[in-house]
Amino acid sequence: MARRSRRSWLSMVVMSVVVMLAAGLVSVNSATVASAAGTFTNPLVQRGPDPWMQYFNGFYYLATTTWNNTITMRRSRTLAGIATAPETVVFRLTRPNAAGTMWAPEFHLLDGPNGRRWYMYYTAGREPFDLNSQRIHVAESAGLDPMGPYTFKADMLDPVQNNTWELDGSILRLNGRLYLLGTFFNGSQPAFIRPLSNPWTASGTRRILSNPTFSWERVGGAVNEGPEVIQRNGRTFIAFSASHCSTPDYKLGLLTYNGGDPLNSSSWVKSPQPIFTRNDAARVFGPGHNGFFKSPDGTEDWIVYHATSTPGGCDLNRSTRAQKITWNADGTPNFGRPVALGTPLPAPSGEPAE
Repeated sequence: MARRSRRSWLSMVVMSVVVMLAAGLVSVNSATVASAAGTFTNPLVQRGPDPWMQYFNGFYYLATTTWNNTITMRRSRTLAGIATAPETVVFRLTRPNAAGTMWAPEFHLLDGPNGRRWYMYYTAGREPFDLNSQRIHVAESAGLDPMGPYTFKADMLDPVQNNTWELDGSILRLNGRLYLLGTFFNGSQPAFIRPLSNPWTASGTRRILSNPTFSWERVGGAVNEGPEVIQRNGRTFIAFSASHCSTPDYKLGLLTYNGGDPLNSSSWVKSPQPIFTRNDAARVFGPGHNGFFKSPDGTEDWIVYHATSTPGGCDLNRSTRAQKITWNADGTPNFGRPVALGTPLPAPSGEPAE
């Protein structure tokens, strides 16, 4: 979720959320998806921005922005079933410095001092609607169930540039090391990388991963945010969201790791053109803030993302969508084009018949 000037951005979002509250639209409503066996249609969730999905032990798990003081999750054996799966509250925000406006939740299965656990990274701030206080936080699961229970673990603050505005926390595992990815504000909105000594503790200050320098990264605001990792055949890529989320030109760019210290921006090469953009003919606008997940049999890579059917919007009306990605001959990912809502798509490989 992008940031323009604090005052204008706050006014825009507060007005949007207040309107939705008045209309009773803040709760996420499931869209019933009628799918033939072995297929599904988008959207997976009608109001589901900033989606994160994982497949684990026979189930898909999905979390999205709620804009309130809860983190919720859906679980289903099939991708089509996500649309009608009940939302379960897996964590409630109670700390004064992170009491609400929760967005961009991600859950990662990581090895820590207490063994393997799920770590839920999320963005939240003080209430009511104090968006200038938004920071990255993390909760830890009690065991190996993605749905928890979770307990608060830490505020993911920078040890040097302490308590500054940061959003969209994600995780990179590379060369046996652990890193936090995210975005911050320094006049524009670059993506950052910070080394971790364990899933909740920084071992160094943040470094700029990518600056929004191309014209396609600066529509409505100079933004690189939501960095997400995809790895294959020993290669590491980071997809990031570019331009402001309120525009139909919100899109994805790509960084490719070329070796060396991941903390150095010179170790990453940015593709000169975006890799996933609006598709006006299909009525898909602002496709971005994505995640990646594997098919049940592990043979396919999939992208989950949000988009709108009308131009623009940084609110809960962005819907959760998914589609398969492929790989180019040179080993780089090919995301294709975002497809129209209602298009029957083959289900991920290895799904059980229902």
